[in-house]
Amino acid sequence: MLSNGLCAGAFIRPYRSRAAVYLFWRLLQYGISLLPPLCYLLFLNEVIMKGRIDFLWAPFLLYVLTYAGAALTSVCQKRAYNRVFPVMALEWKGRMLEQYARLDIQRLQAYTAGERKLRLHNDTENAALYWEKTLEAGVLSAGALVTAGILLSLNWILALCSFALLPVSFWVTRLIRGRSSREYERERRLLGSWQDFMLHNLFFWKEVRTDGQQERQEKRFGALWKEMGQASLRAHMYWFCNRTFLAFKDVFLTRMGLYLLGGILVINGMAALPALLAFVEYYGNFADRLLELADIALKRGEQERSLERIGEIMALSVAKRPHQMEAFESLRCDRLTFAYEENQESVLRDFSLEVKKGEKVAIVGESGCGKSTLIKLLAGCLEPVAGEVFWNGQPAAQTDRASLYRRVGFLMQEGSLFNLTIRENLTFAKADASNRELEDACRRANILDFIQTLPLGFETVIGENGIRLSGGQRQRLLIASLFLQDPEVIIFDEATSSLDYQNESEILRLLTEQMGEKTLIMVTHRKTALTNCDRVIIMD
Repeated sequence: MLSNGLCAGAFIRPYRSRAAVYLFWRLLQYGISLLPPLCYLLFLNEVIMKGRIDFLWAPFLLYVLTYAGAALTSVCQKRAYNRVFPVMALEWKGRMLEQYARLDIQRLQAYTAGERKLRLHNDTENAALYWEKTLEAGVLSAGALVTAGILLSLNWILALCSFALLPVSFWVTRLIRGRSSREYERERRLLGSWQDFMLHNLFFWKEVRTDGQQERQEKRFGALWKEMGQASLRAHMYWFCNRTFLAFKDVFLTRMGLYLLGGILVINGMAALPALLAFVEYYGNFADRLLELADIALKRGEQERSLERIGEIMALSVAKRPHQMEAFESLRCDRLTFAYEENQESVLRDFSLEVKKGEKVAIVGESGCGKSTLIKLLAGCLEPVAGEVFWNGQPAAQTDRASLYRRVGFLMQEGSLFNLTIRENLTFAKADASNRELEDACRRANILDFIQTLPLGFETVIGENGIRLSGGQRQRLLIASLFLQDPEVIIFDEATSSLDYQNESEILRLLTEQMGEKTLIMVTHRKTALTNCDRVIIMD
């Protein structure tokens, strides 16, 4: 397993220069945020206390320049941010996907499907967030030190009194952080179980219904949802208690004490009223930064564990597969047998198939006959109990996965999409795809017109697994991704099942017309698709 420090360094190393630019703009933005209380102090001293009305233009101009500078740095900081952390999360999603593809099934099966999904989605986001919050903690700490110096220069007695309760704040935050981290970890484990439960029931809904397991699965769903909700509530309650305590202490008790003590000092000539009012303004800034640092500290443990989990996956050894697929020539399945559990009836038994380059083959059969299982065996998602899959005459176990997936494109019935933009989802198929290539792939999949009606177009975020899209739009986007990949072999597993007759016919027509020497293997239940194929394999 990679150490946490090594994994963290691996995350930030390629982005150091861009992170430095972001850090510069963030520090400048924070520095400008310290100027308004200075303008306020200048106004009180010169205009209010000394009655210099002719000097009013100075604080007014300084206010205008301050807020103009704040707006400019905010835009620059946001642009710098977008070049670092979203890109970091996206690229590490890609690396995790590549690692998953290289690993043997036995290694992957050590983690449930829900756990693998959480590591791919949540942990990569958390890892990017770790570095964002690390830089933010540095900015806030530096800003807090500068603000503390300003407070001391305004009135050292008030400053020391306001600092006296800081150790209590850090002690309470540290105490609550441990308990909060444990609850977040418990929530995450439950979320992994829930994700695994959902994936299993979505992928094998036919088996669940056939075996009469609906009522049992509904009860399990309710129990998991309840446990997960309780863990989430406890974790948020710890955060709320910590935030409430700090807000009550810093915003109410300390400020009230400052006004009381400051009033006494002003009466006794030990402080000036403008300095007292400016002190309170700066202290508000100081207290807000401490609250933000406390929030960062509470989430730190969760983010560090995400880095460790990613490091664990990336450190897994990958089996050496000597045979590279330079070009597709043939696929052969030799007497495949598969059962999902021991002592369970085989889904496939002694199934054989051979497909040559350029052939277009349809596989049909009744529900439960093993069509989708066959596709998963071809993709390497499952391993047969007996028999073997051969690519170009070489065993699948000895064929390099990366070269295989470059030549063969799989589109499963339950294909996945990320909670990212349309563009980002598509570029997983081709990282350097141009706008023209994206538009062409989407046009071929009959989804470009829909994308162009969206206010943000290709920059539209589609939600977890494309939840903001209809079933047909989601499948057309997956098909567009396959077109963008442009593989030599296309394997469809009911990939057009959510499309209406017209759209399905159009996509299949485009697909077969433009395939040329490409090979097509298509699992389907619609007779309209069979006319585009050279031969039909009937499974029973």
